[in-house]
Amino acid sequence: MERIIQNPPAKPSPAKPQSRPTQHQTITVTADLTPAEIEEGKLNDLYQDIYKWERHGNCEAMIEKYKTVIIPKAEQAEFEVPKNKFLFLSYRGMASCKLSQGHFAEAEALFQKALQFATVWPTFSDSGYPIILSSIGAAQMRQDKWNESEETLRKAVAVFDEQIELWSKSDSEFMRTGHSANLRRSQAQALNLLAVACYRQQKSKEALPLLERAFQQAIQFHAPSTLVKTIVENGVIIADASGESAKSTAWAQRARTLQRTP
Repeated sequence: MERIIQNPPAKPSPAKPQSRPTQHQTITVTADLTPAEIEEGKLNDLYQDIYKWERHGNCEAMIEKYKTVIIPKAEQAEFEVPKNKFLFLSYRGMASCKLSQGHFAEAEALFQKALQFATVWPTFSDSGYPIILSSIGAAQMRQDKWNESEETLRKAVAVFDEQIELWSKSDSEFMRTGHSANLRRSQAQALNLLAVACYRQQKSKEALPLLERAFQQAIQFHAPSTLVKTIVENGVIIADASGESAKSTAWAQRARTLQRTP
């Protein structure tokens, strides 16, 4: 089963070279920022090395930076938003590393810790919330905690549904289309994981509709080919286990179609 890997933060655009600011320019720029924004900027400066190490997959360096620099500084922050933002990012980042390293119990605990700060930033209306729930579900599955993972993943799917419904009514075209498509792709992965959790509890007949929904969303909203492949492989196994010949044939045909696709 494919593990969850979160997309790295977008690489910030390099700043254009500028002449040394005059005293007047410095005072003006600083005056335009609130104290909370100044504090957030300082924490963000500390966070920059994470992007570099993330690109190279250097989890040990990232975890060390989180533990020794970012978390202690964030805990001392005066303002709630920057404090919670960088604590959330730090615990989520460490959890993702632990998940990739196969330390599933630690990953689950760290993802749960990250959720404690999500009430302030990015808030539970953000797509990061159901994505973390999916990650927790994945970590629980790797510990054979099938009942708990099913419960967590059902919650993730439900939150995705709520957010998709909300953004479908947005005045912003991007939020109605682009953002909603991102949510659908992430939800397809959660549906795939939920189907596996159901299957491992001898619920093949419940798993197949979930996989069908995951497959349709993955195709319609152009999910990564690796996710489509995983969904189809699971579909073949679970359809065969269900004893429903028509569904076994349908999933087997999808597998053959994928094999022919360059």
